[in-house]
Amino acid sequence: FEPVPIDEVAWDWQLSHEPLIIENHEPLVKANFYPEKIVTAPEYFEQGIPGTLMSTYIRKGVYDCLLSAADRLPSGYKFVLLDVWRSNKAQQSLVDILKRQLSQLYPELSEPALMKRVLVTVAPPSHDLEKPSPHNTGGAVDLSIVDEQGEPLAFGTDFDDHTEKARTSYYEEQLENGRTLTPDEELYLNNRRLLFGLMTEAGFTNYTDEWWHFDY
Repeated sequence: FEPVPIDEVAWDWQLSHEPLIIENHEPLVKANFYPEKIVTAPEYFEQGIPGTLMSTYIRKGVYDCLLSAADRLPSGYKFVLLDVWRSNKAQQSLVDILKRQLSQLYPELSEPALMKRVLVTVAPPSHDLEKPSPHNTGGAVDLSIVDEQGEPLAFGTDFDDHTEKARTSYYEEQLENGRTLTPDEELYLNNRRLLFGLMTEAGFTNYTDEWWHFDY
């Protein structure tokens, strides 16, 4: 796959609400029934986050696009869905948890600065139907890939990593800056290109600060 594009402009949460939201009445469907290509591992449910479910739900049209991407995976490889539809209760729980974690890591931050850091990773819950948080629509997908033996591919960070290395184009940036990548870093680079290429060709867009997060 082609290199992951390097965005020149930093992510702006406010701009994500500029596109017009139109209710299309698509149902949420379970994403548990295509084990040949898609498996679920509800990360937040397993962590006991309030408001989460054991089953993974996804908007029907988004699932169709995901199937298209999954069918182009290398033989024996599978997508692993870590988190898709999220209730507002779960969304608030994640905001509160991350805020506590970051306040301990960066006790010098003011409240506005702390919330700015929080919003890099977790959107605030919203009851405004024209400005929903992405996961609350069933249209945001957090996912990874396992190989034919069920071994997770390495992407350079864990899911939900809060460092700059989680940025999808991080290793592309290292190359552009003239760094020679280690063999492990070349593996991370190629795995990110694989995931990014499969998902974007199926119609998804990537949240640039998280290699695992895609929206439709």
